[in-house]
Amino acid sequence: MTADDADSSATELDVLLLPAFAADDFSTAEDLPDEFQPWLDAYEFSNEVSVPGANMPVFHTDDGIGITATGMGKADAAATVTAVLAHPRIDCSNAYFLTVGIAGVRPDVGTLGSVFVSDVVVDWDRKHRLPDRDGGAPIELLGYRPHDYVFHLNEVLVAEAYCSAAEVELLDSERAQRYRNRYAQDAARSKPTVATGTTLCGDEFWHGKEFSEQAQWLADEYDAGVYATTEMEDFGTATALDRFGLLNRYLSIRGAVNFDQPPESASARESLREGVSRHTIELGLENAFRVGSRIVEAIRSDRKRFKRGR
Repeated sequence: MTADDADSSATELDVLLLPAFAADDFSTAEDLPDEFQPWLDAYEFSNEVSVPGANMPVFHTDDGIGITATGMGKADAAATVTAVLAHPRIDCSNAYFLTVGIAGVRPDVGTLGSVFVSDVVVDWDRKHRLPDRDGGAPIELLGYRPHDYVFHLNEVLVAEAYCSAAEVELLDSERAQRYRNRYAQDAARSKPTVATGTTLCGDEFWHGKEFSEQAQWLADEYDAGVYATTEMEDFGTATALDRFGLLNRYLSIRGAVNFDQPPESASARESLREGVSRHTIELGLENAFRVGSRIVEAIRSDRKRFKRGR
């Protein structure tokens, strides 16, 4: 919603948090942690606005922090963000938008528990995929695309967010280190850090070195640099914000909970079963929250500094 469209009685938000899923958004045999709960534990979201078309209501504090879980995947994210921005009782004309959630990571770029502030978002899904038996490259750019499916996020905003959170103390564990040590790459074996990097967004949960190589080929075609993380919502969120002229106030903060390919000693199927666990999800969620909350407080305490990128 723009300033001209805002209802005078609407709730004005300084920050809108956009985790993908709350506890009710998915079901598994194991009760896994979710992206929504850490924020409920940290802030007093005492107000609620029902939003038709969104995945769930928008909850907000008395002093302007809002939160809603978008739902998993690009379509859910785009639908929820669009519904929120169009709602007359929510004024986002001066808000910053933060995705704070989990992701996969390349083992030659980062490790379990690392947190990445994304500077580029690439759509993995819109492309040609060809059978190997035909020879040639297994994927190609979509031939009839109206434009490249990539968003380069606000450089100044990303830089300010990174500087605000670069020294955040990240959680780590011996269990995570034991799993990292199965990988040969130095980045995979290292301690968690805060960094910036490209995120690759797709609804398909792929796992394997072959797919990673294809993903990097696509990032290269879009001049998106070396991709760091893989996730399922950011291109949908960014698309909705772009349609409303608000993409320049978007940040994506992702905590790594799994590697996107196996170590040399395991198959992709074995790696996927062993490498995504409650423990690694808790680690990535906690570190994403630590970084995300530090950025939220930095935005609220020094809006002038962050406004330089708008």
